[in-house]
Amino acid sequence: MTTRTRLVLIIGAILLLAGAALAYEIISTRPVREAVRIYSELVAAGNRTDLSDVERLTAARRLCSSRYLSTRSLSLGPEGGIGGLPRTINKNFQAWREGPNVWICPTNRIGPVYQFISENGHWRFDGLIAILRARGEIIRTTEMPDHKAP
Repeated sequence: MTTRTRLVLIIGAILLLAGAALAYEIISTRPVREAVRIYSELVAAGNRTDLSDVERLTAARRLCSSRYLSTRSLSLGPEGGIGGLPRTINKNFQAWREGPNVWICPTNRIGPVYQFISENGHWRFDGLIAILRARGEIIRTTEMPDHKAP
């Protein structure tokens, strides 16, 4: 085998390995990326000024899980946005997998943690699940049962 052939094979193997690593990263992070997208859409629906209150709530409801909608009523906040949710997502937010679900802390690494579940093949907002404290301490809320995604 010539040096040139060996070099082509090595470069091909490296490119194949890099492509496989990239594909794995894309596939494994998809649930977290989808949950962040849903949270962003939920915040955007609450903050839209071109829609009426009813239209904003309707847009927000389609992003929530059926369990969340059956146990709580969605409302708009007094200063805009969805009641009980931060109106923006901080640039230093955290999002991670917690079992089959995704948890998002939309504030600056300390604050409320919201759960997202997979429902009928789509990620949906499932409400407050915990509070994230300093040094990564997670304090779960007691009013919410541990809901497992299908």
